[in-house]
Amino acid sequence: MMNKELDEQLCQSYPSLYRGRHSPTKRTLMGRGFECGDGWYTLIEVISDLLTAHDPETYAVQVKEKFGGLRFYHSGSDEYTLGIEMTAGTLSSHICEICGAPGVLNDEDGWWSTRCDAHASGHVDHDLDVDRSNVAYLGLGPAWSRLVAILKESAAWHTEKNGMPEAEFHIAKENGPLMIQLTGGNRMTAGMVDLIAHYANRIDEYSGLIVIGKK
Repeated sequence: MMNKELDEQLCQSYPSLYRGRHSPTKRTLMGRGFECGDGWYTLIEVISDLLTAHDPETYAVQVKEKFGGLRFYHSGSDEYTLGIEMTAGTLSSHICEICGAPGVLNDEDGWWSTRCDAHASGHVDHDLDVDRSNVAYLGLGPAWSRLVAILKESAAWHTEKNGMPEAEFHIAKENGPLMIQLTGGNRMTAGMVDLIAHYANRIDEYSGLIVIGKK
């Protein structure tokens, strides 16, 4: 479970989104709290920013860890928010659930979890990490390169398997922030891009660690 202080920060920052956090209602399971570790706090914060900006009336139904990844369920889902949710789930399998550092999805005696080297109970298989070789030409730090590779791989998969229109990403680092411009795709692709770009600009380009106060 997320610690009480971080739980309260999310509820105070996004009172409408988490209005079911302490309410006995059958519409939401948020009374259980944020059922994941503190390491995904910033990722959840980014999701919260994007969802509330997109639809101020939406509310969280459940936020939890499942099979080592983040699951974020909310009311009023559409193509754009589906892109956010799916990409967040994929991205979370590369973020340590304990501390937020870059991590790898591991099978520990039948229990899936995402951990960095420092918080893994056993050997971390880095062969499971995302392949960044196809984005090396961009000249980005390893943490940002990982995010861009996840975006490209996810978009290609959805184009092949789910018929999402092909998309082209124009990626550059301009005066500090990572900028991603989208050509083609659809509203789901736009949600994917926004999630990756917003998360990238809250972490260090090289270490992948959260930069406090950076938005």
